[in-house]
Amino acid sequence: MKLKYWLMIAFLIVMFLPVAAGWALFSLFNYYENHRAVKEYVELTGRLAPIEKVLNDPTLYQLKSLERDQTLPALASEQLSFNLYLPSGIRVYNSGGDTWSTGGYTVRSSELYRNLYNLQIRHRTFSLKKPVWDQGELVGIYEITMLREERLEGISLRTTWVIGGSVAFFVLLYGTVLWLLFRKLFFPMKVLINRMHGFARGEKLDEIRVNGRSDEMGMLLQQFDAMQQTIRQTQAEVQRQQKEKEMIVASLSHDLKTPLMSISAYAEALSMEGQSKQSERQEYREVIARNVERMKQMIGELEMYTALGSRDSELAMVEVEGEEFFEMLLGSYGELAERENYTMQMSVCTNHDYRVHPESLMRLTDNLVHNALRYSPPQGRIGLAVMDSASELAEWIDPSLGAELDAYRNGATLLVVQNEGPPIPAEQLERIFEPYVQYHKKQLGGYAGGSGLGLSISKRIALKHGGDIRMWSSERYGTVFVCRLPERRNPDETQDIT
Repeated sequence: MKLKYWLMIAFLIVMFLPVAAGWALFSLFNYYENHRAVKEYVELTGRLAPIEKVLNDPTLYQLKSLERDQTLPALASEQLSFNLYLPSGIRVYNSGGDTWSTGGYTVRSSELYRNLYNLQIRHRTFSLKKPVWDQGELVGIYEITMLREERLEGISLRTTWVIGGSVAFFVLLYGTVLWLLFRKLFFPMKVLINRMHGFARGEKLDEIRVNGRSDEMGMLLQQFDAMQQTIRQTQAEVQRQQKEKEMIVASLSHDLKTPLMSISAYAEALSMEGQSKQSERQEYREVIARNVERMKQMIGELEMYTALGSRDSELAMVEVEGEEFFEMLLGSYGELAERENYTMQMSVCTNHDYRVHPESLMRLTDNLVHNALRYSPPQGRIGLAVMDSASELAEWIDPSLGAELDAYRNGATLLVVQNEGPPIPAEQLERIFEPYVQYHKKQLGGYAGGSGLGLSISKRIALKHGGDIRMWSSERYGTVFVCRLPERRNPDETQDIT
């Protein structure tokens, strides 16, 4: 239940429950009193019968009556009193010994004749008023009043029980409301505050959860956990990028040092004109030019890698017809493979359109192909293919990867570059797309050249196209790079569907 609805219901309960409890207590008290009054009336009927018999004597209802003064005082007691009235309203006798007992007190007729024959039940007394007749003529009215002894004796105990019960009820109600508020509001707030303090101190994400909560506090806790997780991930990403930048700066400084030293040495040799031949000076110039070009390439790749990693950078995508574009893209590598004495296996199987940035996609393919050539053994085979989601895998691809590649290209097209050669260890496969991480080629006695940013740039280009890039390596089939690109449905296919 939402917290606002729960609070509204709780307030209504707190407001109306005491009223309902008071009404129930009042009803129960009235029922008890009425039941007790009936019981007392039955008990008193027997006690009133002899008194009424005496008071029904007509001779007692005279202004002057000796018999009345002799008989009636013996009937009165602390628990019982009575008054005698003439039909005119004059009180002729008062058992309480009032000085106005003889003609000194007059009651109005409306009051005198009210509630005749009716037993009047009050909190402290019973009152009964009846007329007295003599030969069909009204001669007087008597009124008997008796104390309710049993009720008066237990009234203090009942009052104690009522007050005690009321206090217990309000304590229970207050305690229940506090417990519910603690469970619904105070405890989640305490958990949230503890998590905020822990997050401020940099502690690990608190695993405590308030189970089964779908109210505002539960949503607040979930949102805070999500925010905390996002911030931690962002901090981790910032730290990773910072380390990456430090590594790039260190690697670039190291890589630039070698051509700079070479340029410096050959430039110094060129400055000594008399000690070198013309052919040597020309060779020195060519070496300097190659090193300068190498440095320009390193700096250019660093600029591209940085630009692709920026969130604000967007590639200007254009829509291309897949088969024509990829045949043109892959066709330029046949001559390169032939010149390097490699066997090129190539296939393009797609009828989809794509939104691509041609220059960057050419850069991606170029990086993958040159990487394959660099790691392939002399006169080896290079596989190059484009396969959409509906086409069969090329026969030269490792058959054991069939199911995995089919799942990977679900609804997408694969750009595959495969080369022969020794397999890359699994621990290096996991880091091969990180900047300045290169596979150590033992046959060459070191790293196989390159700036160390080619595969990282390819990864970022694939991500900018909404795709991805992965690699697999095995002893028998060598290493395969697979770039996944999202497909766009052709207009002809859309018409067929409609």
